[in-house]
Amino acid sequence: MVSYRWREDPTEDAMSLFAKLSELRAVKTQDSAGTDELSISRADGFQFKAVSMCQGDVVDLDRLLPFDGQLEIVLREVDVRTDEMQDVGSIFIRSDELGRGELTQQFSGAGALYDLTYKVI
Repeated sequence: MVSYRWREDPTEDAMSLFAKLSELRAVKTQDSAGTDELSISRADGFQFKAVSMCQGDVVDLDRLLPFDGQLEIVLREVDVRTDEMQDVGSIFIRSDELGRGELTQQFSGAGALYDLTYKVI
């Protein structure tokens, strides 16, 4: 009897990493006297959070997003009157950030500044 041993594909052992999004901080809102209505999504369009924020607000996100290589997160401001979206900016979370602890990147655009705190696990 002949037995065969299958050679394992090394990519099968590759595990996805996770971006653990901790919080979003409104450093400067687009509407300085009021509230920004925000949409937070992956670059592929999957929206995972919608929030209203005033300058100085901090929102706990507590979200795990799986990814391989890199993950683009997009922040948009929504005009509630017209439903039009304006990009505040995007950031890239990379696999080489694994093991570096909590990190912060800034969305900057449309007259607004928002800090996203996360870590790669």
